[in-house]
Amino acid sequence: MWFSFDLVFWPIRDALDEDANRWAEVLERASTRAEGLPDDIETSAIVHGANTPPVLESDGKKKLAAAIDSILRKKGVKEYGSDTRPAQPLPATVLPEAAAALAGSMGRTIVDLRFQAAPDDVTAIIADFDANPDVDCITDLKLTYNSANKRVAVQMVVEKWGVVKKPPARGKA
Repeated sequence: MWFSFDLVFWPIRDALDEDANRWAEVLERASTRAEGLPDDIETSAIVHGANTPPVLESDGKKKLAAAIDSILRKKGVKEYGSDTRPAQPLPATVLPEAAAALAGSMGRTIVDLRFQAAPDDVTAIIADFDANPDVDCITDLKLTYNSANKRVAVQMVVEKWGVVKKPPARGKA
């Protein structure tokens, strides 16, 4: 019996204990780093929420597509239309240092969505899009109620911003 504990259960317990200790250390380090921050940084974090550095536009596009599918399927919308526009550049004044660090410039992926759902589901879907970190903004929203089937037709535009890689410079002949 001790042999089975020694081979099976105690290694699992040790691994879980190691994970717990690592998480406790991470949380302790994070709490001490936040102490002593200037008030304006603390206020900004509270008002604007978590900030993350921009990702490559191609990665953001994949995450946006997955978020759209997951949110709609979670509310039972199995049929929807979506058109993804090619990355559109943003003005050069938008996060130039962050984009330069990834050798590119800021751009945005725009997706036009169309679907139908019950009114309560539509409001929940819109709230889920608004709260999802893989959706940067909802720039257009049109709702049309159909009294015959008691469903709402939704047309919306969602965006994900990211760094568009600059093509490599061509050598001179």
